[in-house]
Amino acid sequence: MFLDRHSILFVETFNIKDNRLLFDEYTNCTYNKGMDSLKNLSLHQVKILADHLAKKINDKAILIGLVGPLGAGKTTFVKKFAKNFGIKKISSPTFVISHEYKMRKNKFFHLDFYRLKDESELITVGFPEMLNGKNIILIEWVNKFPNVAKLCDLLINFKVNENNKRDIDIEIR
Repeated sequence: MFLDRHSILFVETFNIKDNRLLFDEYTNCTYNKGMDSLKNLSLHQVKILADHLAKKINDKAILIGLVGPLGAGKTTFVKKFAKNFGIKKISSPTFVISHEYKMRKNKFFHLDFYRLKDESELITVGFPEMLNGKNIILIEWVNKFPNVAKLCDLLINFKVNENNKRDIDIEIR
């Protein structure tokens, strides 16, 4: 489990005051405490969210599931998140399914389930071995396999709204 009290994560990590998320002076997004959601984020603010969350995790093992349509910001989130662990170049694993990056103490895995058809394919990409309690794992399209989604410490759902901004729901399990 990543954190037991999700409100602490949001308030401490994301600088919330009067239900406004204070990313920077130009922000126009809101935090809804009851729904654990962030509304009207620009892609720049999605990167800031990833940056803050990665700093909070600080090399601890975690499994993060990312859900959302194509172009919603999942890979953008992963790229910024990974930079906090010294990983300079991240490419989408859509065609290869999995990328592995070595870190000082553990490994960082970026997976994309978009092209997978059956949960049994996870064995082929070595997914069970990744779940050793030492690694940082981010999975795009985790919702394709509900059994894997249930394992996630954190589930982040990206939606693109009518203003081409992102609404993000975060579930801490």
